[in-house]
Amino acid sequence: MKLNRAELRKIMYDFNSISNRLLQADYNDHTGVVGKFVAFIKATPIIYDYVLDCGSCDWDMDKAFQEIRQSYGRSIFALGDTDEEEVYNVFAILDYVAEKGINVSLGIAASYTSSNNRQDRTKAFNDRVVMVLIRHIESYLTKVGIDMGIDEKITYSITVSNGQVNIASDNATITATNNVGVDLAQLDTLINNVRSAAVGITGEDAETLSDSLEVIEEQAKSDKPKKGFIKTAITGIKALKGTAEFAAAVAALVQFLQTIL
Repeated sequence: MKLNRAELRKIMYDFNSISNRLLQADYNDHTGVVGKFVAFIKATPIIYDYVLDCGSCDWDMDKAFQEIRQSYGRSIFALGDTDEEEVYNVFAILDYVAEKGINVSLGIAASYTSSNNRQDRTKAFNDRVVMVLIRHIESYLTKVGIDMGIDEKITYSITVSNGQVNIASDNATITATNNVGVDLAQLDTLINNVRSAAVGITGEDAETLSDSLEVIEEQAKSDKPKKGFIKTAITGIKALKGTAEFAAAVAALVQFLQTIL
């Protein structure tokens, strides 16, 4: 899929909106909102690709739901031991709820609270099941935004494979990472953003900036980076006075480098 930061922010806004609607839904409306929530995920490639990459649920859903109902409040869904299991299991549960038109307040959600109030039951189900998926997706989208940097005009190509998010700008080829896991294409983009934003930085400050960026580039791309060199270079760059755009570009680069420091 291809999108820029502005488009990503819109997706995050829409996801937060439908998530909040689901979490606050009246028990009479909950099933329908679950359907809208599931449909939104399936229609949003950046999210649905992530869910699919986490794996697939192998439960017999008819049997799983029947066991919860017949437990009379004594059993709950075992969501899994890993983040990936939680993602695909919760999504499968909600997909089944939407497909079968199940009102969770009638039986299923009784296992998640001692209250007999149907709204309380719906809220408990949301808190202990739905929220798990929402938090994982929010975390994933936030990390994608961090990796994309600050430039809203650049279009990024985003793919998800084996739990690894790969991001390339415009029509660039996604490059391999080095042994310490640095996305080299993203590193180049962030360094170029700093250089482009260095308006008004001249003389010795310009030399300091150039030397520091060269050190960062050389060390970050090394299989055995010298962290002290990178930290010193960062200190030198952060001491320079530039525009707000320059400060933002530097902040994005520094945040990216934290993964190897």
